[in-house]
Amino acid sequence: MITVFFAIFRMINLILIGILIFYKRKDPALLLAWILLLLFLPPVGFVMYLLFERTPVSRKKLLFLKEYTDQRLERQIDYQFSECVASVIAFNEIYNGSRLFMYHDWMYFADGKSKYDQLFMDIEQATQSIHLLYFIVRKDEVGQRLISLLAQKAAEGVEVRLVYDSAGCFGTTLKFFDSIIKAGGHVYKFHPPTLRLIGLNYNYRNHRKIVVIDGRIGYLGGMNVGKEYMSLDPNYSPWRDAHLRLVGDAVWDLQHRFFRDYFMVCEDKRDEVHIQSNLDHYFTASLVTTICPIQIVSDGPDTPTDDIKLAFVKMMQTATKSIRIQTPYFIPDQLFLETLKIAAYSGVKVEVMIPTIADHHYVYRTTTSFIHELLEANIDVYLYKGFLHSKILVIDDEICTVGSTNIDQRSFKINYEVNAFIYDQLLTHRVSHQFDKDLENCLLVDESYEKNKSWVVRLEEKVYRLVSMIL
Repeated sequence: MITVFFAIFRMINLILIGILIFYKRKDPALLLAWILLLLFLPPVGFVMYLLFERTPVSRKKLLFLKEYTDQRLERQIDYQFSECVASVIAFNEIYNGSRLFMYHDWMYFADGKSKYDQLFMDIEQATQSIHLLYFIVRKDEVGQRLISLLAQKAAEGVEVRLVYDSAGCFGTTLKFFDSIIKAGGHVYKFHPPTLRLIGLNYNYRNHRKIVVIDGRIGYLGGMNVGKEYMSLDPNYSPWRDAHLRLVGDAVWDLQHRFFRDYFMVCEDKRDEVHIQSNLDHYFTASLVTTICPIQIVSDGPDTPTDDIKLAFVKMMQTATKSIRIQTPYFIPDQLFLETLKIAAYSGVKVEVMIPTIADHHYVYRTTTSFIHELLEANIDVYLYKGFLHSKILVIDDEICTVGSTNIDQRSFKINYEVNAFIYDQLLTHRVSHQFDKDLENCLLVDESYEKNKSWVVRLEEKVYRLVSMIL
């Protein structure tokens, strides 16, 4: 009986291997990892394939939305960029179709309290629409305050739409958001097609954090909704993060991005028709005269290209002086890692900052497995004394990016992400200045760090790093 069972699984897995080889575009190393798993551990490989491999496909193309936004021309001026900056802008425009928006007022948040204070004030002042997409909405005092405020605004007649991720909010049911729904708001769990013949899609998570208020105020960055982002959880304090508030032309792209995700999960046909019939109502970006060039780049498993990762790589290729990275998880692929090393070997000062506190043991051990390679390339590695959730990349204090994307393969290939690419020196200097402040609360890693690792830690690093290629 057991022999027959394994024979069936082996036959199925051979079919899956054929699908991987002939119909899936994959990195050769990742392809080999899947093949070995399916061949030598048939039942385990089969289950992992169901959970982690299938690529979701949007069931709605939203051509009307693309046509509408394409017709609206952003304001342009004769502005001279440096050669390096211009090359990054051109790459994003040509490769992933990201438009350059020139005019913005901005606020940069390095802590949760300042972000939430401003966000809640903006929500209180909303008169037309409030759109939110979050990976995590905690059922703590911060989450409850947000839900209560949204229910109040919905009762006032403001259109409230909230999307939350099923994995990030695991265990959270619609009941938690009941007050919003009863007040006339719309709340949906993000989870692309649930169960198909092959593929559960649970592995594909909407990691974006987007808020658009009245079509004119936009938020994006690393902060979800929860008390830990205010350093109120002693297990993860102090908590450092990075978030942006934008007023200006780029809010159009954030609104567009929200609607694309919202229409993937919306089950209310009347609301879909209402949105389609009133697009002018939602795309009302304020007229701002402050020049702050920005591109919004989004990425996800439903697109054939690695838009954000390759934009990161392009940025690093232009570096002549410095590269500064903050990320909670550092699990790059070979292209990203080699680009970083080449920059360091070329005389560019490269600094990578990661946390000392682990929120996921497996991910943290995979991150620390790269430290030795970084040190060998004369890359400075800093351990932040707390939990660092900030996701930033700064090049030559001239270009920076802030968003939801971690420097790991999950963000690069599996999650739905969104980042702002910023070509304004004032905002870039603000982000870099915060990096300098964070250095005061960091330990600089030296060779003793590797020497003091136990054999258990070394074994964990090797195993987890191998598994990370699939998960």
